[in-house]
Amino acid sequence: MNAAAEDDSDYMTEDEMAEAKHKADMDNKMKAMIREILFYAVLLFLLLIVINGQQDANSYRQNANIIATFQQRLRNDVSSLSVINNLCFVVTSKTI
Repeated sequence: MNAAAEDDSDYMTEDEMAEAKHKADMDNKMKAMIREILFYAVLLFLLLIVINGQQDANSYRQNANIIATFQQRLRNDVSSLSVINNLCFVVTSKTI
């Protein structure tokens, strides 16, 4: 009878198993959260390196000219498109 009593003490009760499972789940969530925080910290560090690299004195003027060129083309395309749309509207309204 003593041998059977000693064998029972080696097993965990349901409450102990539930507590151990809960602790294991919390540990896994904590590891995932730490991994995610480290990933974002490394990503931010790399982003800062890329942003601050290659700072040239003429880069601002170059970027401003590129933006101005595309904005001018966009204005020209929009105005051309509006002229074409107005022309199509006039032509179709006269035929109706």
